[in-house]
Amino acid sequence: MQLGDLVEVTWLDASRGRLETVEELREAGASGAEIDLPVTSYGVYIGAFGKIAKHIVLVASQWLFAQGYGQIDCTIIPVGTVENIRVLLPKLMDAENVRVCQQAFIHGRARRLMRRITIFGNEE
Repeated sequence: MQLGDLVEVTWLDASRGRLETVEELREAGASGAEIDLPVTSYGVYIGAFGKIAKHIVLVASQWLFAQGYGQIDCTIIPVGTVENIRVLLPKLMDAENVRVCQQAFIHGRARRLMRRITIFGNEE
């Protein structure tokens, strides 16, 4: 898996652990208290981030409101929960766009204007 690849990630999320959920699972044929919730996520891989635990970050959607200004929607997956990764389309996103998305993810907002990235962090 390389930066910019479109990927499919199969991973285990945690269930909500409510009593009703456990009972519904038992009625459906699951034994005991099932807490692993299988998930399949799709997106463009922009890197692994995290100080304590690494997380895979996928860009699921990208909006361009005006030239050089937009927003991204990311799926963040703890590496330890990953069961399988499959590359669907290598290098779907070009390196410059990956960099813009990384900056937007890390700093909250990023703006590219004439090939220059301006970062907008938490302004207080």
